[in-house]
Amino acid sequence: MSSSPGAGHAPRWRRFTGALLAASLGALGWSVWSTQYAWRAGWGDEPMAQHAAADPRALSGGDLTSFHAGFEPFGQAADNLPWRWAERFEEGDGLFDKRFVPGDGLSASQVKDGPGQRRTGLGPLYNADACSACHLRDGRPPRPHEGGALQGLFVRASVPDGRGGWQAAPGYASQLRDKAVAGVRPEARPRVEWQEEPGRYPDGQPYRLRRPRIVLEELAYGALPPDALLEIRSAPPVHGGGLLEALDARDILAREDPEGRRDPDGVSGRAQWVADPETGERVLGRFSLKANQPSLRAQAAGAAFDDMGLTSPVHPRPSCLAHQHDCLAAPHGGTEAEPELSEAQLQALTDYLRWLAVPARRGLDDALALQGERLFAQIRCSACHVPEMVTGGGHPIARLRGQRIRPYTDLLLHDMGPGLAGRPDGVAGAAEWRTAPLWGIGLSARSQGYQRFLHDQRARSLEEAVLWHGGEAEPARRRFMNLTHDERQALIRFLETL
Repeated sequence: MSSSPGAGHAPRWRRFTGALLAASLGALGWSVWSTQYAWRAGWGDEPMAQHAAADPRALSGGDLTSFHAGFEPFGQAADNLPWRWAERFEEGDGLFDKRFVPGDGLSASQVKDGPGQRRTGLGPLYNADACSACHLRDGRPPRPHEGGALQGLFVRASVPDGRGGWQAAPGYASQLRDKAVAGVRPEARPRVEWQEEPGRYPDGQPYRLRRPRIVLEELAYGALPPDALLEIRSAPPVHGGGLLEALDARDILAREDPEGRRDPDGVSGRAQWVADPETGERVLGRFSLKANQPSLRAQAAGAAFDDMGLTSPVHPRPSCLAHQHDCLAAPHGGTEAEPELSEAQLQALTDYLRWLAVPARRGLDDALALQGERLFAQIRCSACHVPEMVTGGGHPIARLRGQRIRPYTDLLLHDMGPGLAGRPDGVAGAAEWRTAPLWGIGLSARSQGYQRFLHDQRARSLEEAVLWHGGEAEPARRRFMNLTHDERQALIRFLETL
């Protein structure tokens, strides 16, 4: 979710100093001071004056837009947070970067020297030891597919359940854990082999795509059935989550068109419905690649549990399966009453995700990018990547209400064709994916130091990502292919300014 401990947040010392001032001045005094004086003194990377003077089209995240120009564009706090939110953001930031370690079998109340001496309960089976191990600088994974191994990615597996649905493969969790603490066997060692697929535009220009082939080695609990469906999942950037959570569910559902009757290309869009992990209530999914998480709290707790094996108030029981005796016997870092991730820590992580700002759009005077924006609408990429939305008026936090944002998503599921098919997930079929928000996508190389896109990082460029679109997006893809070379470059240039 953030940078590794060695990288750090460039403006962290400024935010920390601001938090100390906030504590002294109080929420109202902090608001007045930061708005009227901080930017004049050169404090902060997101001076409020820039919001007031900015072209409204630049405000991708509304009031939560960041003008930070450094190497960490996805890791900035929303401007002018009251001190209590700023304090929680900083705490959550530290947890996001924290490298968790295996548990020692003691809960917090059993440690006489205090909670600071408590080991934290990583695993025993896990995929990563920190949020930032998958979300480098709050973006995508570091070094994906390096040497064929999966870095910051994981494999999910499904088999038919005999009732027309799908379930985890026998003997395994639905998310295969490729790492383990000492004395415990990882469930599998996955790697990827790439298959190159050449192609050619109608104007004769060649291109090459690559398709992953997943290889599972050292399966600890027996071979998978031949009908198992495998899928690589990559961590997406996490900025702007508070704004997406603040969108009114009715506005999202109003765009549903399951049969595609309202759209000239047959673009449909379906909502993902999931069970709230705490209440069991059927609610709208918004987060994750198939929209299978309903809230930032559920997303944070689910990632901690599935990716790192950390229990929390949402998932209080260890993730070991009944037959994984070495996993069950390994020391843990908590109990159901005192989980490894406390309620206060889970709230801090949730607030960190809520207040991550959105990078401002750039290049508003770039003629080529503006041409690309027109082409983006003309070939109907915007049928799914909806440019503009307004957050709801009923959110409990006033700062998040009525924000005009430009996320370029509808948060609905769309069939992307057999080329991108993986495994079913809840309501979502194997080929259905949530429309990925595009805000900030042009800053991927600045943040991560490379460009890789789509759910499994197969696309090495924005152009390749477009060319992988199929299914409901097939008409838009064909129109893209039929553009001239210069027009295609203009559209890509537009995406690079988001």
